[in-house]
Amino acid sequence: MLRAILNRKETLLLKDEKNALQRLQAVLAGFDVEPEDQRTLHKSIQQLDSLFMLVIVGEFNSGKSAFINALLGDRFLAEGVTPTTDRIYVLEYGPTSEREVGDEGVVSLTYPADFLQQISIVDTPGTNAIIRRHEQLTQEFVPRSDLVIFVTSADRPFTESERAFMERIREWGKKVIVVLNKIDLLEDDEV
Repeated sequence: MLRAILNRKETLLLKDEKNALQRLQAVLAGFDVEPEDQRTLHKSIQQLDSLFMLVIVGEFNSGKSAFINALLGDRFLAEGVTPTTDRIYVLEYGPTSEREVGDEGVVSLTYPADFLQQISIVDTPGTNAIIRRHEQLTQEFVPRSDLVIFVTSADRPFTESERAFMERIREWGKKVIVVLNKIDLLEDDEV
């Protein structure tokens, strides 16, 4: 049996917050409110339904998708020596593996891993890539996260661009866990 992430008090607080935002949305409908503001409020209400969002970030080819695959115990996401993640992938629980392209090019994936019943895992395009749109997609998504896992590669840990990106994450007030990936590349064959 899965243990709930939120306790009863936190669950009630979340419900109260959602009700307050829905009442605000109904009141604002009677005023001349910019459509963009209405969309932002609607997205905020929707985000309350996604209980916990774990966002995986790092430079291109640092092994973000490989890290997620290790969590799943399966090679579900594409991996490669060149950048393979060109958009945001949101991985959630589903009884079968499915893929659906949604708004703004965000790809929704489902996978039958029990732990995904309470969290969403987000695979992002790499930062410091040649294609600047990849980094922009990541920067637009990180502020929505509950926790950020920053993956860095052992063969090039903590580059200047990684340091700068981690500063931006800190400015957004996000909690960060750093994962050192590809440590096997540094292992000495003689040990």
